[in-house]
Amino acid sequence: MERNDFNHLIALAKNNNAEFLALFNEIYPEFVTSLKTINPKIRSSELEFCAMTFLNFSTKNIAQYTFVTVRAVQVRKNRLRKKLNIASDIDFNNWMREQIQRKPPVEQEQSPNKIT
Repeated sequence: MERNDFNHLIALAKNNNAEFLALFNEIYPEFVTSLKTINPKIRSSELEFCAMTFLNFSTKNIAQYTFVTVRAVQVRKNRLRKKLNIASDIDFNNWMREQIQRKPPVEQEQSPNKIT
């Protein structure tokens, strides 16, 4: 990934630009795939929120960039914890960053001897 792409991604997030999720998905396609594997019904707005936490934006920053209250961001995190089965004792942002290192469960279940 080029530094310019990353800087552009951050600028899009900070400006609440609709192109943010599309660029994020280009740069980190495995992240979105991982979340969709966990919950195929996850919405684009939720993916965008998860992308911001993946980028390690604070609750306060997410609230500022998306023009909502800090409490609204906290509520959204709690709802996503339930939707994605994230335990309350696990750091939400760290969990999001770990998703890029995990292989989707479908890939893990395939046998190495399987003939295709």
